[in-house]
Amino acid sequence: MSGTILVADDSQIIREMLQMNLQTLGYNVILAEDGERAIERIDSQHPDLLIVDVMMPKVNGFQICRRVKSDPATRETPIILLTARAQEEDIFWGKDCGADEYITKPFKTQELEATVMRLLKRRLDQAGHGSSLEREQQRRREQGGECQVVMMRWDPRAMDIFRKKYGEIRFSEALRGLRQAAETFLAERREPGPVGVHVPFGLSALLVGDVPRAGAIAQELVSRLNALAATFYDPEDRARGHIAFRDPRSGLEERLPLLSFTASIELGTIH
Repeated sequence: MSGTILVADDSQIIREMLQMNLQTLGYNVILAEDGERAIERIDSQHPDLLIVDVMMPKVNGFQICRRVKSDPATRETPIILLTARAQEEDIFWGKDCGADEYITKPFKTQELEATVMRLLKRRLDQAGHGSSLEREQQRRREQGGECQVVMMRWDPRAMDIFRKKYGEIRFSEALRGLRQAAETFLAERREPGPVGVHVPFGLSALLVGDVPRAGAIAQELVSRLNALAATFYDPEDRARGHIAFRDPRSGLEERLPLLSFTASIELGTIH
């Protein structure tokens, strides 16, 4: 299997070892000695897979992972995080920021190579067949059924402020709760879905029927999600209906909105 792989690690020994092993297997290998160089090479050379050390100077592996996975142009790129830290919390952070695999040092070369092959094959399969939502939409249309892609969008700034104030674990719990609520809602109406979560945009769902019917169901779903979103906040923030934020540059205090959703029918699928 061919492909271009970025190896980002501040250890020259690890970079060169992985470069030699991966090139022997037929891969093109790009190297980066810190997080800033890694981002530059991701933007300029568009690698097919990333192997990224967590603890790097300037920009760490978690930050690179969040950046790649939040950009629609790169979010499907597989990421393997390498780290010497094997604590459960560290693994949680790796998975939470979107990493496809989290491998602790020291690692077996054969294990890493097998993981690279599996992730590249999965990406190739997805490129050929599209996302689960896209495949399901195509299948229904081929069978003569009408369906609509609906996007439940949140205010990106409200989600960003929630994430910064309450932290990554609570943010992850909120995303999981919103997805479960959407899946339960659709199950109650015998709608097969599926439901997707797209940070930083919102949630998507595939609904049966024409635009008016899908739009009406989406509005019901938005009402349920808005009610649930309010419960994620501390009582004082929920009572105020906003989060007070003082801009460090201007010194002015702003009232930032709480998380809420609006629904729209999409012309195409959400990737």
